Amino acid sequence: MFTPTTLRLPRTLPSTLTRRLSTLPRTPRPSLKHHLQPLQTPQRRSLSTFQKWTLGLKQAKRDIWRKNPILLPLALFSAATATAIFTYIAYVEYTRVGPQYHKFPPPVAEALRTAVYYTEVDLSPPKALQAYKEALRIGIEMGMHPFSDEVVGIKIQVAMMLERAGLAKAAVEVLERTKGEIMGFVEGKDRGEGVIGVKIEKEEGEEKRKEVEEFEKQQRDKVLKKAVGIEMKLAELYSSDYIQDEKKAEAAQVAAVELCLKELHRRQSLGLPVGGGLEADNTEGWLNVTEIATALTDLAGRYTAQENYELSIPLQMRALDLLHTEEGDAPTCKQVVLLNSVAGCMAGQAQKPIRAEDPKKAKEQLFDAAEKWAQKALDVAARIQPPVRDEECDTSCVAATFNLGWLAEFQGKAKEAERLYGEAKSLSQGLGFEQGVSMADAALKRLTKE
Repeated sequence: MFTPTTLRLPRTLPSTLTRRLSTLPRTPRPSLKHHLQPLQTPQRRSLSTFQKWTLGLKQAKRDIWRKNPILLPLALFSAATATAIFTYIAYVEYTRVGPQYHKFPPPVAEALRTAVYYTEVDLSPPKALQAYKEALRIGIEMGMHPFSDEVVGIKIQVAMMLERAGLAKAAVEVLERTKGEIMGFVEGKDRGEGVIGVKIEKEEGEEKRKEVEEFEKQQRDKVLKKAVGIEMKLAELYSSDYIQDEKKAEAAQVAAVELCLKELHRRQSLGLPVGGGLEADNTEGWLNVTEIATALTDLAGRYTAQENYELSIPLQMRALDLLHTEEGDAPTCKQVVLLNSVAGCMAGQAQKPIRAEDPKKAKEQLFDAAEKWAQKALDVAARIQPPVRDEECDTSCVAATFNLGWLAEFQGKAKEAERLYGEAKSLSQGLGFEQGVSMADAALKRLTKE
């Protein structure tokens, strides 16, 4: 039987093996320091509030277009429209509405805004009238002159509000009362009276009195100009469908012309300018030449419609004289219109019974004069060039040419009349003036039948 024996290893290696192992290169052992370091996670820098807001906005922008493809564009369009509307309102308030109230004290301006709202936006005559009265009361209490541009303007605006509401008779009453107050003030200043519109206390001194007197002296011309305009507005209201009183309308126009002519004579006697020029911005306050001529020609037009040529022609001649003196060598289309109107009135007068020793000769003289005035209208129009020349000039040329044809026809000059009617038709066609074309065609047909 085999008995196992215990093999004991020597406690030490043989010297040869020891030497052999000692000569082998040693593999460097990693340091324990490197293996015992704790595991570190990668660091993340925190975002700022602005960065978070930017990221959120980008994400929301992507989502909002995807979730609201219809509502979002509609909302943006509505916002843009609202912004444009509010911007326009602010612009109008700053450039147009605001400046109208700058001349008034704030309490007066506040009352006027209410009045204008019930006039322009939500028409309510009782509320508007109450607000206008309040504005006038506050203004007078605060020292506004009763014949200043602002106070008189409020009264005229009351009449315009009543007219807009269809209350023509009430508007006439306001205008008549305002005109009476103005004329009383003007006549008082012409008599040399001192301060009329306001009461000057003794403690305010002589200097205050002189200041008010100088102001009233300037206001005299301004309110007289307004009186002429009121008379012309009264003529319009009396002729309207609401009243239909032609006699009062004519009387108002006559009164306007009389005011103009009376003031013309006064200014000429004092060596003052007859008018404030041709433009509307008259620094003196009195009517400019164009406005005076308009008052004259409006009344002349009424007389022409009544075939009262004896009264119409002098008014037109006076207006023409004013314009010719003012315009000099640079005539405007207003002269062309007046020249043709004079020719038409003379031709009309020639057709009426004439009281003269030799009616036939007087009629021939009227026809000759009408022909000369019509030809003069064409000659003056030929001197007017754009931009001064406008459609009014062109249509007046058509009318003058047609009138020359009519005069030739009436005098038995058929060929001359046909030529002139043809010219009038050609001019009308070039201008697109349908009325001129139809009138010329009718005249040519009449000549053909004859």
